[in-house]
Amino acid sequence: MGESWIDSYYEALEFFFWEPQHLGRNKRTNTEFDTIEKANAHLRRMEVTLNHNLSQFFMLAPTALRNALFEELFFETFERRFRLHGRGVDTEFELSNAVQPDLLFVADEELVSIEMKVGAKSSVSQVLKYALLGLAGEMHVGAPRRHFLIFLGPGQFSDQWREKFSSSADLRRAISSTDMALFLQKQPVRFREYQARFNDIVLNMRIEFINYPCLAAFLRRASPTGVDDSPGAEVYRKLISGLVGELSRRQLAA
Repeated sequence: MGESWIDSYYEALEFFFWEPQHLGRNKRTNTEFDTIEKANAHLRRMEVTLNHNLSQFFMLAPTALRNALFEELFFETFERRFRLHGRGVDTEFELSNAVQPDLLFVADEELVSIEMKVGAKSSVSQVLKYALLGLAGEMHVGAPRRHFLIFLGPGQFSDQWREKFSSSADLRRAISSTDMALFLQKQPVRFREYQARFNDIVLNMRIEFINYPCLAAFLRRASPTGVDDSPGAEVYRKLISGLVGELSRRQLAA
């Protein structure tokens, strides 16, 4: 298999490994990543670089693909066009660094977040932070939204949690027993007067899980068939094969 668009991302990082002066930095000689091979191996184990790959993928992928993924997970129809928010969400939603979403998609009536993991674990507190993100989104537009949260990670649902929840029902019970008022009091002041709405978002937010092998299988099914040789289909196949190939290279999916 030839190089993909994913490889071009790591080639760009490699350039700045060799010539960090372009970023106003000096090359460190006492780092453990003293060769490009060690640096590349480290970069392709990191969660943040995979997050970059997924963000680039969804920025380019057709709206229909995003919606089809959401429909497969939540068993309902998503017809509106979603906007993928980037790093500016903290400023735009006035989050004061309270939440750092991996992927955030916003439509006229829905807000869908994706929290991705490679090795780290999630927690009830992280779920509450995504509910806070939902509240911030509502405050930003001045209208309620329906809220959806997807956890993407290796293994099974129970593998994602410090508490080893065996099912979404176990997670829901733990969320319901959490002191949500105490959680909100620790957040930026502007959110604290919205306790009732925050509680409602927490209790009604739809939560689903998908692992990397299932994501790769979904993408393979979505890829245009080989008989479609249109320019659009060719680009779409390259987009999907690049991401699926990276998941395979990282041994997250076959």
